[in-house]
Amino acid sequence: MELKHYIFLGMTLLFVPAATWIGSRYRWAEKMLVAATFFSTCYLIDINILSMENYRGDTRGFEFGATDWMVMSLAAIMMFSPRWKKRRPEILPPNAVLLFLYLLLAFSTLFVSDVPIYAGFGLSKIIRAIAVYWLAYNYLRTEEDLRFFLMILASIVAFEFLLVMQQRLSGLYRAHGTMPHSNTLALYINMMNMIFFSFVLNDKGKHRRRYVYWGALGMGSLIVLATFSRGALAVMVACYMLVVFMSLVDQARFRKFRVIFIMALLALPLVIKVTPSIIKRFETAPINAELSRNQANDAAIAMAGSSWLGVGLNNYSHAINETHFSRFIPLEIDRGIVHNVFLLHAAEMGWLGLILFILLITNFLWFAVRIILTRRDNVISWVAIGIFAAMMSLWIQSSLEWAFRQTYITVEFFMLAGFLAALPRVHKHMTTAKRKKKQRRQQYLSAKTAPSTQLTQSASTHGHLIYKSFY
Repeated sequence: MELKHYIFLGMTLLFVPAATWIGSRYRWAEKMLVAATFFSTCYLIDINILSMENYRGDTRGFEFGATDWMVMSLAAIMMFSPRWKKRRPEILPPNAVLLFLYLLLAFSTLFVSDVPIYAGFGLSKIIRAIAVYWLAYNYLRTEEDLRFFLMILASIVAFEFLLVMQQRLSGLYRAHGTMPHSNTLALYINMMNMIFFSFVLNDKGKHRRRYVYWGALGMGSLIVLATFSRGALAVMVACYMLVVFMSLVDQARFRKFRVIFIMALLALPLVIKVTPSIIKRFETAPINAELSRNQANDAAIAMAGSSWLGVGLNNYSHAINETHFSRFIPLEIDRGIVHNVFLLHAAEMGWLGLILFILLITNFLWFAVRIILTRRDNVISWVAIGIFAAMMSLWIQSSLEWAFRQTYITVEFFMLAGFLAALPRVHKHMTTAKRKKKQRRQQYLSAKTAPSTQLTQSASTHGHLIYKSFY
């Protein structure tokens, strides 16, 4: 281990107990810890233990960092803090069975991989992403938590927007923000765009928060345009249309058509301005790009059929460069990772791994659909529509590239999945709170009218006594 690893380990041993203690004592400290945890998904402060930077796979070491510190601290607070006594976290969140099977299969690939440590790298990333899912699910309980979560997402978009503008002004053609590549940033922000678009379209309230949603949506759309990611631009337009369709099915209102018209009007000058650059991006695409993608796809299919567990998690790059599968791609063509996350799963975890992956995806999507159909036209359905479209944007783009396997996207997906899984509980809390509020109002009105009733009764009795004394 290098000196930086010892320093990082020491900071872990100091931070987690300290953050747990402070967060347990003070509610504001816990809120700050939550905000920092979810914000950190856009700015990962990690180290790679046993780092292998020259490897071309999607994970090049055992990644560990500040996000994990905060997840561990919050988990400890939830488990042991007196403030959480009446609402202890659930050990097994929704989809736990599928997640366990997916994790088990990923673990099994350690035993078939040519280089087991590469599979270990990939496995560690899945574990930390599931930990974020568990945290997001257990933390989100009330409408207040939900609004807080939206503010965190808005702050992420604002932070990335400022960084992208700085990069563009400094001469960088394709801005990438805090991400390793512009495509990664576009995919990351696209998922958040869908949530804010859903709120802009559906939220009919007149509170100040609507300006935050409009601002986040505007900045997010500009970020995607600034990346000049061809796939992300097409996916953004397609999924915006999906949000419109689902919102109108949920509840067709004149206000929604007005919002769509205003957005189209605002976007038109910008679209006209950037269209030449976008066309140039398509025209300057490498001629052999499609050929190399097809060759990589053929190699992935061959790997999937070579073993019931494929070549092992995070081992595609090794297999395509160091084994007989290299015959599929000529030496002069880049031999990185297949640009299709579904085929990548098949290659590294076998056809069974691909089936489990698809089941996991569809289960979350169906979960969102059920919420949309049963909680019509309220904040719960708006979030569900946004997350459904966010996941669809991810899966559409995943057929064009492997960005889902990048840590930023993996963690973001499981964070949003955790919030989605928590929505029924939030709805239950909102219903209970509304019922209690109604009961309190009724009690207040009853108490308010009680004195006048008593006074009337008293006056009636007093009058009766006077009448009796007169006669």
